[in-house]
Amino acid sequence: MIERRVLRGAQVRAKQGDKPGLAGVASVYNQDYDSGWFIEHVLPGAFTRVLSEDPDVRCLFNHNPDNLLARTKSGTLRLADSKDGLTYDADTNADTTVGRDVQAMVDRGDLDGCSIGFTVAKQNWREEKMDDGRIITHRDIVEFDELFDVGPVTYPAFTGTSVTTRSLWPQGVPEEVRSHVPQLRADDAKTTKRVDGEDLTADCFLIVGDPEKTDTWHLPWKFSTEEKTKSHLRDALARFDQVEGVDEETKKKAYKKLLRLCKKYGIDVSDEEKKSHRDAQDGDGDECGCDCEACLSGDCTSCSDDDCDDMNCACNMNERERMRMRLRLAEVC
Repeated sequence: MIERRVLRGAQVRAKQGDKPGLAGVASVYNQDYDSGWFIEHVLPGAFTRVLSEDPDVRCLFNHNPDNLLARTKSGTLRLADSKDGLTYDADTNADTTVGRDVQAMVDRGDLDGCSIGFTVAKQNWREEKMDDGRIITHRDIVEFDELFDVGPVTYPAFTGTSVTTRSLWPQGVPEEVRSHVPQLRADDAKTTKRVDGEDLTADCFLIVGDPEKTDTWHLPWKFSTEEKTKSHLRDALARFDQVEGVDEETKKKAYKKLLRLCKKYGIDVSDEEKKSHRDAQDGDGDECGCDCEACLSGDCTSCSDDDCDDMNCACNMNERERMRMRLRLAEVC
C-alpha cells in the first residue's frame, strides 16, 4: 500500500540560472520522523534498488496529480541517491499555471518543504526503553519497493499530534505496520470526512448527527494548524444559519460551543453576528468559559481542566448545583 511522508529536513529550492526549475532533498537519511505511533528512519542505501530500475516518478505539488510539475519518463525530473538522501532536480514549465505559481512561491520562500510517496520492500522494527519506563517503537526502512511521487508541499512539518492515518497511508495502513503498532487498527478504522485537504474525524465538527454518516457532519473547525482552525471558525460563523436538517436544541449547543471556540482563538464576534443567531443564545448569560473539550461540548460536569477557575463551570459548583446541572443535561439529551 502507498505511504506518504512530509518530512522534516526535506527541502525544495529554486534552481539557479535562466531555466526555471526546482531542486532539493525529498527524503533524508537517518532523520527521525515521529509519526505519532513510532519513530521512523530511512537508512542509507534504501533507494539504491528502486532507482536502478528507472521508476516512472512524478513531481507533484501537494500530492495532487492535477498539479504535475515534472516526470522522470519525460526527462524533466531526475532523481539521485546522495550521501544525504534522495535528491531531485525538476524542470518546471512556465507555460502552465501550476508551473508558474509553484516556481514563484518557491522563489519567494513560501514553499520550502517536500513530500514523497512510496511503498516499502524491507524494514526492521525495534523497541527502545526510555528512562521513564516508556517503550518507543522504531521503524527502520531498509529498502523501498516503489516510488510514486516527490514534490513541494505547503505544510512540511506535521507533528505526532496533528498527523492522521490517512495522510500517512492514503490507501489504509499496511499489514506489516499494523502488526507492530496494534493501536493503528482502531485509528485506521475511524470514519473521516475530507475537508480542505485534511481527513477529519467527527470530533472536528461542531454538529454531528450520526458519527458513522459524514453527510450529517456540519461546520468543521478543528484542523492541523491554528491558521486553518481560525479560518474555518470564521466560516462557521458566516454559514451557521445555512445548516439544514438539524433540530434547534442541537443548533443552540453548537452555537454556544462556536462562541467559546471563537473566544479561545481570539476571534471577535460582532454584535450583528450575535443578533443574527439570537435564537441560539437563550439562557441567563452565566455560561462556562472553560475551554477544555468537555466544557466546549457543553458537558461542564465532566470538566477536565484541573486548573479551571471559572465559577460558572460545574467543577467549581457545590454538589447540589452540580446535580441540578446534570438533571438539565439529562433533559436536553
